[in-house]
Amino acid sequence: MTSSPESDSLEIEVDRDSVAMGDDVSSHARRISVRPGTELSAVLAVAAPEIRSRGWSWVADVDGRVTAVWSVAHGVQMLIEDAPVTADGVPRRIHYRYFVQIDPTWLHRRLAEGAAANRLALERDYRPIGERRREEEERRRERESAARYLTVDCTEALLGFGAEFDLHNDRMARFDLCGSSWRVQRADTMTMTFDGSGRVMSSIRPAAVAERWLIAAAGQRMRQARGLSVPDEPRLPAPDLRPMGAGVAGTARWTTRGEPVVQLTGDDAVRAYRLSAGRSISEIVTILTGSG
Repeated sequence: MTSSPESDSLEIEVDRDSVAMGDDVSSHARRISVRPGTELSAVLAVAAPEIRSRGWSWVADVDGRVTAVWSVAHGVQMLIEDAPVTADGVPRRIHYRYFVQIDPTWLHRRLAEGAAANRLALERDYRPIGERRREEEERRRERESAARYLTVDCTEALLGFGAEFDLHNDRMARFDLCGSSWRVQRADTMTMTFDGSGRVMSSIRPAAVAERWLIAAAGQRMRQARGLSVPDEPRLPAPDLRPMGAGVAGTARWTTRGEPVVQLTGDDAVRAYRLSAGRSISEIVTILTGSG
């Protein structure tokens, strides 16, 4: 920390963790200037991460000491006694550590009670609480709004294949099909489909293309469960797939270039893409419910 004689201000080094791949392309380090006598909590508010995503928690280390929790919803929550900064004291360096989607109030209480600021350990402790809260929120949305993420045509096709829905609201659908668990949900502009283990099967935009792929993938699963082969229909013109980096356990992945955006994991996902591309939901259903 340095003092500028012209303005009598204090300069403090500030940095933060990266939050995702690509976020670490450039440095997040910067310097801020504050006047002596400014409360440390106010300094931390100025130094707070520029990423303003609700539900995210950050822990502020000041000269290596765990000092506060910061979030969009609650601002700075101090873990030590607040005090004015001076030229002779702290802080010289502020670093914000990313503590993912741990509830900031819960996180502040645990740290205030003496828990170590170990993100992995605290994330593990919070997981069942977070899962319960997320489930309560999804049920609330299903109960209070008639809107549904999947269209009626898509839903009826899945039901025709034997799907049993556990949840369906305006942003998510969960169902069981022939012993397999599926989850379909909105993620920004993409529609993502997960299997029962949480593995990403597909990530597709626009939603209409995602629904047609979903019908094909679910129909394939239905036929496999009944001991039937998947029809080998002629492929219609569709954007080519190119290899991506391997997924979990080395599973092959593919993607298209441009629109539509189609990202797939595994051979079954690719087979569903080949079957669904260029076809309507009713055409896909007709193919998959045929004999043999």
